[in-house]
Amino acid sequence: QMIPLPPRRSISTIPKPNDESEDNSNVEIRIQRAPAHQPDQSSKWVYPSEQQFFNAMKRKGWDIPAGMETTIPHVVQIHNAVNERGWRQVLEWERLRENECPRLVKFIGRPKDLSPRARLYSMFWMRDEPFDRHDWYVDRGDGTDLRRYVIDFYNGKEDRVVPVPANSNTSHQKGMGNRAAAGVGLPTMYLDVRPAIDDIDSVQDSIKMFAKDTFPGIYGLISSYSKSGSGK
Repeated sequence: QMIPLPPRRSISTIPKPNDESEDNSNVEIRIQRAPAHQPDQSSKWVYPSEQQFFNAMKRKGWDIPAGMETTIPHVVQIHNAVNERGWRQVLEWERLRENECPRLVKFIGRPKDLSPRARLYSMFWMRDEPFDRHDWYVDRGDGTDLRRYVIDFYNGKEDRVVPVPANSNTSHQKGMGNRAAAGVGLPTMYLDVRPAIDDIDSVQDSIKMFAKDTFPGIYGLISSYSKSGSGK
C-alpha cells in the first residue's frame, strides 16, 4: 500500500439490535451477535473505514495495483449509498404492515447463489444476472420471527451523478430512483429488494406491493377505506 487511507468510519441509518436490551424477547435475536468490527455502543450499523475496506479486499484476494488506493473512497461511497438505498426499500415493505421500527439483525453475502427471481428474469426477460446477492435478516419489532429479505444487485449504465454522503436523507431523492452512484462517470447499480417467500405474510405483502406499484390510485383508495373502516 503506497497511499494511506483514513480510518474514520461513517454511521449508517440502519438500526441494529442491542444485545443488552431487555426487550429482546425473541430468542433468535438474542443468539445473534454483531460482527466484531461493530462498536457495541452504537445503536446503528457502522460502515467500514476506507482502510478497513481496503484491508478486507486484500484478504479476499483482490488484486489491487499499487497506487489504486485512490479509488477506494469512491468504492466506499458506492458501498454505503447502496446499503442505504437497500434499507429504505426494506422500510417501504415493512410499512405495508405498519412496522415502523425494524432492525437489521444480520446479513449474509451469497454472490454465487442465483435467486429464483433473478434466474427467471435472466431466462425470460434476457436481463443480465445480478453480480451479487445479499440476504438480510430483519427484526420486525413485533415479536415474530426474523424476516429474510433478498437483495439482488445489478450493474447499471454509466451515469453522471454528483456524490451525496451516505448518511444524507436526500441521497436518493434527486433523480437517482432505484440506482446508487458515488461519483461522476462511475457505474450505477440497480437493487431488487423484496422479502423471501418464506411464509404467507411475505406472499401477501408481495401481492400488496405489486398492486401498489401497478395501480397506485386504486391501492391508495382501498388503503384509505380500510384505515377509515378500522378507525385508524
